[in-house]
Amino acid sequence: MPFFSIVTPVYNPPADALLECIESMKNQSFTDWEWCVVDDRSTHKYVQTILQRAMASDSRIRVALRSTNGGIVDASQDGLDMATGEFVGLLDHDDTLDSEALAKVAATLLANPDADYAYTDEDKINSDGQHYDSFRKPPFDQSRLRGQNYCCHFSVFRNTLLDDIGGFRRGFDGSQDYDLILRATERARSIIHIPEVLYHWRVVPGSTAGDSTAKPYAYEAGLRAIEQHFERTGIAAEVTKLQPGSYGHMFTLLPTSPLVSIIIPTTGAKSRVWGSSVRTIEHLVTNIANITTYDNYEIIVIDDLNAHPGYALPFNQPDHSSSRRTSVFAITQPTSFYEMCNIGFGHARGQTIIFMDENSQVTTPTWIEQFLGQMIDPEVGIVGPMILMDDGRIESSGISLHPKPHRIGWSNSSLNPGMWGNSAVARSISGVTDTCFAVRRSVFHKLGGFCPEFQHHGADLDFCCKARNLAYRIVWTPTVRVIHFGTTQANICDDPKDLLLLTRRWQRYLDSEQYSLVS
Repeated sequence: MPFFSIVTPVYNPPADALLECIESMKNQSFTDWEWCVVDDRSTHKYVQTILQRAMASDSRIRVALRSTNGGIVDASQDGLDMATGEFVGLLDHDDTLDSEALAKVAATLLANPDADYAYTDEDKINSDGQHYDSFRKPPFDQSRLRGQNYCCHFSVFRNTLLDDIGGFRRGFDGSQDYDLILRATERARSIIHIPEVLYHWRVVPGSTAGDSTAKPYAYEAGLRAIEQHFERTGIAAEVTKLQPGSYGHMFTLLPTSPLVSIIIPTTGAKSRVWGSSVRTIEHLVTNIANITTYDNYEIIVIDDLNAHPGYALPFNQPDHSSSRRTSVFAITQPTSFYEMCNIGFGHARGQTIIFMDENSQVTTPTWIEQFLGQMIDPEVGIVGPMILMDDGRIESSGISLHPKPHRIGWSNSSLNPGMWGNSAVARSISGVTDTCFAVRRSVFHKLGGFCPEFQHHGADLDFCCKARNLAYRIVWTPTVRVIHFGTTQANICDDPKDLLLLTRRWQRYLDSEQYSLVS
């Protein structure tokens, strides 16, 4: 069984909160632990009195008293230097652990011998001792960690890994745990999420649990931690602050500029766009040509000739703005949108493929760069954008499959970050829609393309489930924004036959939701 060292820096916590923290440690059902407590020269005399009594009552509690106040980084590092356990857990001085926390972490580590880092779900405790705001976290998601310290509490590290990365670093006060987690997860052999609420974060005056703006210096330190993470991993990205505790990033320079193929099936239909009746395929192709900063792309239009007798697409004409990039391939047999996408893939030459609904408009000039930036991570197979309605509201910030397939963030303001930042930061999700998404060419091959059995909706979600089944991550990013004209409901795949087919294939994914736990 593992031996745990729990590290807690202490500075002037409320007496009752500190006492409850102590009791939560002493009440652990798993008994093989030591508690490394460092008082950072608290000015309240009761703190040392409480700590001395705790140490006298239990030989596993070790207390060090600093001669000077050095701040949370120095105090945390002192605690880490005291630690002799195989694994180190981080516990704040006014928070509590569930009585089964260490037992459940120990069982998980025994079942996963290569695990170097584990984290649990958490909730908050208010001034009345009531629990609220349960945060059910996803499996490890590096994309999301680059936008917020969602792992946070309860974090447990292999001690040798902390030695390898040099422990806590000065200059990151307030976000020292975030910086530590970023560096640890860059090196960890295996990272485990334990999907149980085992840590209780107390909301006290001045804490970020109750007020994310309480420590602006921590917000700045978090920005630096992410910037340095990108530097260490060799990725060029510009990091920006969003709401306190969350950060955005834009990829600025890619290692290579591979050919990207944009596939757009069309019926040649007209629609109302910004008050005018236009051919949507002409509107989208012109939009892409006018806005896109990435130079190495081609557009593949699959044209259903039977759908628009008497109208000819203009893209092959020399005077059209996209003529040198656009190829049109006509079909004469009735077929579905998804079959047209498969046909388009057969003509595409790019290493990355972007599928688009013709009733769309791109608003992000660097949209292709942002898609490709997310795919620097080889685990990422599919990337989807923020999709907006034409009035600026969110149509989709990803797809949740449970309890039935629906668009996350539907009808919310695009300025609303959503619960836990779901609509603000890049993150792994369960699915994306066929309105717009990018996929690696190799992944499309492995997945066998879109299933032609779906007639109206569902082949896009089936495609995503196939990707997840092969352990590819699907990432949604708010840094690419696409307007979609005409969507009128939050739910998708409502056709009974399509939904039945999707359910038969992927019941295990529709029965639960790993990623978008708050929609």
